Amino acid sequence: MLGWIIATVNMTNHLILHCIKRLPDILASIPITQKRTSVRKWHKVLGELRSMALALPGARHLFSHMQHALTNKLGTRVSLRKGVHHALEDFRWMLDNIASRPTRIAELVPLLSSAEGHHDASGKGAGGIWFPAPHLDHREGYEHKPVVWRLKWPQHVIDRLVTDDNPDGDISNSDLELAGGLLHLEALAQTFDIRERTILSKTDNLNSLFWQRKASATTDKVPAHLLRLFGFHQRYHRYVARHDYQPGASNPVADACSRDFDLSWEDLLADLAPYIPENDGLQIWTPSDEIVSAVISALLRRRSEPEALMVEPSQPIPSGNAAGSSVCTWPLTPVSKPSRTKYQSYRSADDEYSRNNFQSTAIQSGLERLKVTYGKLHKRPLVWGPTTQA
Repeated sequence: MLGWIIATVNMTNHLILHCIKRLPDILASIPITQKRTSVRKWHKVLGELRSMALALPGARHLFSHMQHALTNKLGTRVSLRKGVHHALEDFRWMLDNIASRPTRIAELVPLLSSAEGHHDASGKGAGGIWFPAPHLDHREGYEHKPVVWRLKWPQHVIDRLVTDDNPDGDISNSDLELAGGLLHLEALAQTFDIRERTILSKTDNLNSLFWQRKASATTDKVPAHLLRLFGFHQRYHRYVARHDYQPGASNPVADACSRDFDLSWEDLLADLAPYIPENDGLQIWTPSDEIVSAVISALLRRRSEPEALMVEPSQPIPSGNAAGSSVCTWPLTPVSKPSRTKYQSYRSADDEYSRNNFQSTAIQSGLERLKVTYGKLHKRPLVWGPTTQA
């Protein structure tokens, strides 16, 4: 179907032989020494790679630099700068990785959510919390209860933050929010087995929300470097992430985790107790040096190899509650909204945080409560990239 082979017995999906052979041809047609190409050829390259990316988990996150190249075209020529060639190199890595394992359908299609989490970031640091569903298996060294985490930014990152006192900084608050979103996904991947699971992550920053949903941004700045890491992270841990908006005033746990660094973990957990479902308790996850290094490098616009994201988690421990599994269970209602329907306002409200929604048994229905629903796919244009009027 449209270039895919779908095996419904094994629940796997892969590109047809023609597409598998076509991908290396596309990449070989643009050697690393090539400095420019025609707009027409670049549209074709992007179009073919986009169509293949639908069946390659993580590939959607690799297009930012390639899209940005079109914004700097001169006449009918596109400059192929270092960021573009790095993106093509990422696709070569993806090509080598295709043969290592089949792509499971549950890595591509969102099912009922297996965990819901909120994250936040500030000029001090980032932090968040995850609430797991009953069927989600925890990993060795952890328990089946909500996970909290936090990370204080290094001073050299804080010094580069754009503020009223530092207007010439090159890291924005939204960049930090996006970096916190990646650390947030790593927190769940390292504490629970989320392979072929759908997870729901919420932020109070609209820029990072839509960057994560679109998986790419037409820029060569910090978001491009971070979104690339999101792709490798998804491919390695094999989950489907859905993203939604959580108003800042109703995001108390993540807000505290990203700001209250003057409190010890003991004091912070005591302050957070009123926001946690009764009898659940909390457990702490600390980001590894490897993931922190990769995220900081992206904030500084430095390239990390894909393996930097591949921090192997401990083995999962079966929960014994397979009855509630969402592996082959679809959401009760579609998570889409007609394109003509206006989104509701994004005003902050402190009454949208309900402990009842974070009971283990309520997590699977999280996609039924999306504040910003996923819209329908529009008809694709005949050409890729920005259009200009004659």
